[in-house]
Amino acid sequence: MSKLSRPKPLGLLLLVVGLPILAWSVAELFWDLAFWTERGLQGAGLMLLKRSIVFKSIGLLVALAAVLAGGLLWRRRLNRQVDSLVEACRSMALGEPSPLPDAPSSLGELNRLALAIQVMHEALLDYLSLYRRFFNAAPDMFLSLAPAGKRILDANLAFCRAVGRLKDEVLGQPVEHFVTLDKGWDEALAAGGELLTGQIKSKGGSINIEASITLEGGPEGQSWVLGAILRDVTLRDTLYGELLRKSTALEKALEEIKDVEELKDEFLTTLSHELKTPLVSLKGFLQLLKDGRGDAKETPNYLEICWRNLTKLEKQINNLLDLARLSHSKEQFEMERVDLATLVRTGAENLRAAADEQRVRLDLVAVSAGELTVLGNLNKLIQLVDNLLVNAIKYNKRGGEVKVGLRRQDGSVVLTVADSGVGIDREHMAAIFNRFYRADITGTGRLEGLGIGLSLVQEIVKLHRGDIKVESEPGVGTTFTVKLEALT
Repeated sequence: MSKLSRPKPLGLLLLVVGLPILAWSVAELFWDLAFWTERGLQGAGLMLLKRSIVFKSIGLLVALAAVLAGGLLWRRRLNRQVDSLVEACRSMALGEPSPLPDAPSSLGELNRLALAIQVMHEALLDYLSLYRRFFNAAPDMFLSLAPAGKRILDANLAFCRAVGRLKDEVLGQPVEHFVTLDKGWDEALAAGGELLTGQIKSKGGSINIEASITLEGGPEGQSWVLGAILRDVTLRDTLYGELLRKSTALEKALEEIKDVEELKDEFLTTLSHELKTPLVSLKGFLQLLKDGRGDAKETPNYLEICWRNLTKLEKQINNLLDLARLSHSKEQFEMERVDLATLVRTGAENLRAAADEQRVRLDLVAVSAGELTVLGNLNKLIQLVDNLLVNAIKYNKRGGEVKVGLRRQDGSVVLTVADSGVGIDREHMAAIFNRFYRADITGTGRLEGLGIGLSLVQEIVKLHRGDIKVESEPGVGTTFTVKLEALT
């Protein structure tokens, strides 16, 4: 509201001039009437007196009109001044103090009232300035809304930054253009006092918020203004989600640790059994030889059995040591040129007796006749081939076969070992390369071995920077495919 200019004192002038004239006119009329009554004038004298009374009556009426007009004008002026003061007070109540109009200096009471309001006005300006500093410095978003239409009356800088708009672009707009509550604004207002969730639409995307809404009433209980406090919880929700994922991962890790502990206990039990069995056999036959209770003709056979058991023990211990070495330090193994074709043929021939004992036929037709050279560690490659062939024979069926293939393909040497055995169920496929993992593949209910054979194969493949894959169908067979880089 703009400052009002001081009105010209026309009404005051009319009052000042009109009141004395009115008083003089009344006095003159009473004097003429008294003179007429006392003297009893006749003729020309009476005529002059009547004219004087008429003119003085007209002057009386004019003076009375001037007094009434002056009073009305002055009343209008006072009403206008009071209205401007009331409007200024109302603006201050709404938090929009504006300059106050000057009161007429001649009106002492109104002037004192205007002075008092002016002092209040200055104090409110100071408080408003302090409020504005806190309002705009707050990290949370604050809004003042009109209850009718929920248009934005005021917004702090945090809200304007969040929506990416200037304050002038925000004020007067419906709040739904920028803020969406999950419950909807009407339902949120009906609930009252409840912590709400929603989103702010910004130029950079959607911002998750929590909202608290209060409704302030006017002096007569009418809805006056809505206050909304909005808090950006996007980062909190992100951190909560991350914490939840970490917690889930931690729980999974704990479960895996428990599984590892169980696996360790199972492995120790299995290891003690696998080592104890050949030791008991070895001890028994050596005791017979030591006491001389055995048949002298059976001595070579006893020694052969003892040798096989010692060889089995040595192989199991070496496998364990190799697995540990391969897992922790692959750099210590020397690499050289290795003819994989010759190595595969030799390994197959060494295991042919074991295959014949199981009535399993070894088929090497698919092994290339020429040299297929790779850069590798000879002993480890021998272990790789032996483990694949032993498993193919061990888990085959009587009368089955093992097909071994070796070929060059796109700069690589590809080794395949396919058996016609029992196959591997899908539930075991993902875990067969895990260390110490054993499964009842044969369907007999027995868990054989230490569960390190395929783990060792995988570590050897990694040592040579190769790749291993397995395909299997229960009841049909299993095929292992190893791909190593070829040397020219």
